[in-house]
Amino acid sequence: MWRKFKYLMSGYANYKLVLAWLILGTPIFALIVMVQPLVLKYVFDIIDHGSGELPQSLRFLQDIVAGYGLSPTAGAAVILVMFAAAILVIYLVLQNSRAWMNVRLEWFYRQRAFNASTEMGPDFFNHFRTGDLVTRMTDDVAEKLSWFACSGIFRFYEALCLVVFGLILMFGLNVKLTLYSVLPMPVLVIIFIKTATLLDKRFERLQGKISDLNSSMESCFSGIRVITAYNRRNLWSKKFAGIIGDRRKYEISVVRAWAGIESLYMYIWQFGFVIVLIIGGAMVIKNSVSIGELIAFTNYVVWLIFPMFDIGQFLVKGRQSAVSIGRLMEIEDFPPMVRNGNHKPMDIKFGVIKFDNVSFAYDRDGRKVLDSVDFTVKKGQTVALVGKVGSGKSSIIHLLTRVADPSEGMVYLDNVPLKELPLDSYRDIIGFVPQEPILFSDTIEGNIRFGDKSIDGDRVNQVIRLAQLDSQMERFPQGIKTMIGTRGLTISGGEKQRVAIARALVRNPQILILDDCTSALDARTEERLWDALHEVMPEMTCFVVTHRTKTLRLADKILLFDEGKVIDRGTHDELMTRSAAYQELYSRSELQEQVGAA
Repeated sequence: MWRKFKYLMSGYANYKLVLAWLILGTPIFALIVMVQPLVLKYVFDIIDHGSGELPQSLRFLQDIVAGYGLSPTAGAAVILVMFAAAILVIYLVLQNSRAWMNVRLEWFYRQRAFNASTEMGPDFFNHFRTGDLVTRMTDDVAEKLSWFACSGIFRFYEALCLVVFGLILMFGLNVKLTLYSVLPMPVLVIIFIKTATLLDKRFERLQGKISDLNSSMESCFSGIRVITAYNRRNLWSKKFAGIIGDRRKYEISVVRAWAGIESLYMYIWQFGFVIVLIIGGAMVIKNSVSIGELIAFTNYVVWLIFPMFDIGQFLVKGRQSAVSIGRLMEIEDFPPMVRNGNHKPMDIKFGVIKFDNVSFAYDRDGRKVLDSVDFTVKKGQTVALVGKVGSGKSSIIHLLTRVADPSEGMVYLDNVPLKELPLDSYRDIIGFVPQEPILFSDTIEGNIRFGDKSIDGDRVNQVIRLAQLDSQMERFPQGIKTMIGTRGLTISGGEKQRVAIARALVRNPQILILDDCTSALDARTEERLWDALHEVMPEMTCFVVTHRTKTLRLADKILLFDEGKVIDRGTHDELMTRSAAYQELYSRSELQEQVGAA
């Protein structure tokens, strides 16, 4: 619970002045509100008896209005209006401060969760579905946490101040009536204790159902082409209806429980109001209390009804927010596959990359996808990684880009373990094109720059030519300013690959990693691409996962993988001479290219 409280308060680190104002301004507001019924008593005492007295601390107000020659009744009315104006002004400032803070906290918690998730490795995204992560960063943050973190807490704080100040002043007026009015309080405490666990379970189940719904939508929209092609729209419609029906059922369950508990808090406290009216009325008839005292007392009870509502809401929302904080903390608590060993930026220049007895498993107790891999790559070499599907090629790419670290062994850059290099500095020297080019809903230029405004236009145009994208630019109505859809759905596969290659080249990488990313390029275009790369960047080291025969013949070194091990290595000619496995793989690739060309 203490960890959750620290998480909750972490959002105020940059807003200490606002926090101080809310802490100090809230009790000031509550005190003025609770003194107002005493002013009301003063007004009715003047009306009823022709005279009355304010508390000692407020009698200076009587002196001020008396100086203007006002009658006692008019003076009392002016004081009452002054209190009402003060309450309105402070209330508006407090409300605006809370609303302002709610928005800042929503941004902070969402950004914190997003930053944590982007530092994770592939195992994290296997554990958390995309829809579930979206739910945690939207519904959990916006609907459940951000309002509670400021407005919920400080409305509760305000309610406590109102209750404490109110009870103190009520006891000062009439002890007997005060005791009668607080009779419902023990009942409210019992209700909270009995319902806390029930609420926790319902809130947790509901958030799970919201995650299921978002995951279903994400899967459907991502695979809409497949769903349409296989005519499975009705099936997915029924599936979606079932998921949203489950969510509706749990939403109703939560709302029923919440409404019931809030109603109990609000209406049980109103019994105190009824008691005051009955007993207080009898006391007025017996002349044991004045009309002014009874009106003041009923005002106190009315003022305390809504604080009791806020206290009940705080207890309900608090349980709900605790569940959401727990779900956000699960993101941060997930053990990252990579840790930044050095946060100090440094200029990295490299000559040799070495894999030293490297083994790797995605699940810490699972099957090894790499087993005792050793190889060395010199600066400027082009290395081809080949092998069957699942042989470990993509895992080598994960280790090179440091989205994961070896389970055993070490990867070195000029005899320095990659783990000891600052992540940002190391990744700045890498250009990476994944197997499935991921583009964003932006212009072609925006996808190539990828947020780096320091890159000039000449460099963008240069890498467009290098990536062999210039021949396609006439197809785009606005050139490099043309918007492309999410994931590049509005352009062809070959164009997506060329944009992704241009994005990898635009920052002059020292290491270029191409994960089977030229599959949608024709042989002639790929040949021109390699000729351009070797001409413009002769010292760039390149790792390429490919079965394209032209690329294999150009490679300085070929690593042949099978079941997570390097079973052979050498040039194309060397492997064709001695490796039956490589000969079979090469012959199959050559045949596929001939069939494709035909």
